[in-house]
Amino acid sequence: RDGNYAGTSMQGWEILLLLLFPVALIIFLVFLPFYVFHKYSSREEDKKYEEEHPEILKVEDLDNVELRENVKNLKKAFSWNKGYKEYFAVKATPNPFLINILREYGCGCDCSSKTELMMAKTIGAVGDDIMFSSNDTPIDEFKYCNKLGGIINLDDITHIEAVEKACGKLPKKISCRYNPGGIFKISNDIMDNPGDAKYGMTTEQIYEAFKILKEKGVEEFGIHSFLCSNTVTNEYYPMLAKLLFELAADLKEK
Repeated sequence: RDGNYAGTSMQGWEILLLLLFPVALIIFLVFLPFYVFHKYSSREEDKKYEEEHPEILKVEDLDNVELRENVKNLKKAFSWNKGYKEYFAVKATPNPFLINILREYGCGCDCSSKTELMMAKTIGAVGDDIMFSSNDTPIDEFKYCNKLGGIINLDDITHIEAVEKACGKLPKKISCRYNPGGIFKISNDIMDNPGDAKYGMTTEQIYEAFKILKEKGVEEFGIHSFLCSNTVTNEYYPMLAKLLFELAADLKEK
């Protein structure tokens, strides 16, 4: 060596990198075959399942045939009522593609949160295409629904003041949720116990609410009620309809 040669030493991080590189390479080479095998096995299991259950491949057919037929039949069943409109509960299946199929047949969106209101707006549902049924509702959600022109469904008599505060004034069209209390029975079977539910106005409250709403300029009124969940009997709906029609007639008279 001549006197002009200047040697250099490796930095600590360079030594560490040299030590870690072979370790990382070994881990990669060891685990790569396991990853590939797992992905291949999963795909093979999927193919086998699809062969054993061909019905899962008919989702598109269900969307385009059975779903459409069902909503057509629903509209036909209520064709006697020219003002009838079905509202699909967005929270049940928050899928914009499915909801858009229903909207092709005039269905609206039953929303229970601001997120669902935003989804409804995104797919073009505004105005009377929206029913907003919520409880323990932040004021800004009432305001947002009103901005979209949706129908607000009041869960509690105290929501009258909340909506007025949020919107500046009450909308011309509004709905109230009714809870008759007691036990809801069909024949000898107890369907549910609305008296234990925290949702909706009592009989006394809904009469008072309609009186207040009318005095404050509301012109169109709706009544909503949901007395039991997951019912599969057809008797429930005529009984509920009878209850609401009788209430509506009495409210109009008084």
